[in-house]
Amino acid sequence: MADLLVMTDTDSEKMEELNYLCSKNLSNLSSDLCEEERYLPSADYLYQEPNTTTSYTNSGEVLIDYNYTIDCDATIGQLSSPYYQSALYILYGAIFVLALCGNGLVCYVVQASPRMRTVTNYFIVNLAVGDILMTLLCIPFSFVTTLLLQHWPFGRIMCSTVSYSQAMSVFVSAYTLVAISVDRYMAIMWPLKPRMSKTQAKVVILIVWTIAVITALPIPLVSQLIQPTEFFKTCGRFICEEHWEDKSMSMTLMVLQYIVPLIVLVFTYVRIAVVVWGKQIPGEAENSRDQRMARSKRK
Repeated sequence: MADLLVMTDTDSEKMEELNYLCSKNLSNLSSDLCEEERYLPSADYLYQEPNTTTSYTNSGEVLIDYNYTIDCDATIGQLSSPYYQSALYILYGAIFVLALCGNGLVCYVVQASPRMRTVTNYFIVNLAVGDILMTLLCIPFSFVTTLLLQHWPFGRIMCSTVSYSQAMSVFVSAYTLVAISVDRYMAIMWPLKPRMSKTQAKVVILIVWTIAVITALPIPLVSQLIQPTEFFKTCGRFICEEHWEDKSMSMTLMVLQYIVPLIVLVFTYVRIAVVVWGKQIPGEAENSRDQRMARSKRK
């Protein structure tokens, strides 16, 4: 075992090498700490200034021992500000109440009034149900895990269940909007053809839910509890995150969830706008005809 030497003022070359290695190691430590902040930018750990114990051996090696403490209950960043926390609490609470009450009122009005039970309103009710599902399964869990606890305390089963339910509700909302746009498109483009019946609308809604349930099935399989940094490992905490081994599956879900509905919505509503804006109102067409006839008589 190498004997330790005491540093003196005459060891100038060794001192320069020591300073260089110390600064390099401190820089690496800072980089590692910044990398750990990537997962929870507002809920990582507070650490004290590292206490370094430096030893210099006669073989030219520098031994540096870094000691820092992890505070598992610490809150840093913007969430440490009580004003910022209060604003987020109010915002989350307002969104939750408005979304739940507004969509619930839509469902009640359509159910209570027989005259409101039209094909379009059936689709709107289905959209409201999807939004209620998202409100109940997204906002509370996001509020607790992101703002209050800053980790996932609900276990593996709830991680998979909540992730699956959130993905399914997004699919329901997206494809219900597609169904509404297609119904409007058919009514504008072929006004003389029979409209979609209520029974057909219910079948379309059933198809939407079936597609949503099946398409979101991979989500619970890839939802995992992970400990991405030393903070989570030391404190025994986890976060719920999707871990895709095959990135093509993730891209496929994104295409089905966002790209395809977006393309259909843009196409149908652009076509509707072109047809509606390109047609003249019947009264305006007659006025133009009368003006042409009056000008011909004056000639």
